[in-house]
Amino acid sequence: MELIDLENITKKEKIDIINYKMNNNKARIINYNGYYIFMDYSRIYTYTEEKCLLAEEIGHYFYDAFYSLSSSQNDIDKQEYKAMKWKSLACVSPKSILGCFYKRHM
Repeated sequence: MELIDLENITKKEKIDIINYKMNNNKARIINYNGYYIFMDYSRIYTYTEEKCLLAEEIGHYFYDAFYSLSSSQNDIDKQEYKAMKWKSLACVSPKSILGCFYKRHM
């Protein structure tokens, strides 16, 4: 999936992408009277990095993988795993995954 495809998903799902300078993160999704993805473009240097960050935040949305400041580390890890799973499935083609599988078993 390309960056434009991910941006089209955000439009379809009515998720606003906002350029916002952050201290500790490059991207974050927030649910507050709607969904907003904040991206710190001043700290994002490549197309691939931007695509991966956006895909992960969309993963939080689709898997309802949110947490709060008071969440335990275990809960945070579970929600991050869900978002990373969506990112991986969205960004890596099945053909690429099968290629890796077949190379390993040769």
